[in-house]
Amino acid sequence: MYGAPQSAPPGGPVSGAPVPAQPGYPGAPMSGAPFGEPMSGPPAAAYGAPATGGAGKGRTALILGIVAGLLFVLGGVMTGLYLSKSNELERTERQLTAQVKERDTTIGANTKEIEKLKTDLQSAKDKLEATQQDLTGTKNDRDEQARQKQVIAKCLDKLTTALSAAAANNRTAYNAAIKDLDKVCDEAEKYL
Repeated sequence: MYGAPQSAPPGGPVSGAPVPAQPGYPGAPMSGAPFGEPMSGPPAAAYGAPATGGAGKGRTALILGIVAGLLFVLGGVMTGLYLSKSNELERTERQLTAQVKERDTTIGANTKEIEKLKTDLQSAKDKLEATQQDLTGTKNDRDEQARQKQVIAKCLDKLTTALSAAAANNRTAYNAAIKDLDKVCDEAEKYL
């Protein structure tokens, strides 16, 4: 590709032959020395286009950025969960502590009540035993009084029989009535 001949700048070589296009400047025919400052690096057409060696670095940076963002979000979520669960655990611990304290208070009150009831029960048992002893004594006294009344009644019966036999001048009946009279009436005399 040859372009139209151009004149060289002053002080440069003049040539009538066409100059081939310079690499990196497609379709730009030139005659003489290139214009502008000498450049180091890629040709001008490569500006704005990513370099082939930097494509892997850009992708790695993007992936690292995404991972860092995800880790940041995950860290925030985990911190929130930690604080939430920590507050929940503290609240649960306070509730359980209050329940244990209430239970201990209830147990203490129940223990005192049980001791009082045991004392009352023992007192009632003692009174019951005393009442049973009194009833047993009263029953024994009643039985003894009934026996004494029978002895007195026998004495009076024999005495009445003896007096009736004496009044009827029945010596045999009188002797039979007087036979045990002394023994029965001596015992009856103790109870009168």
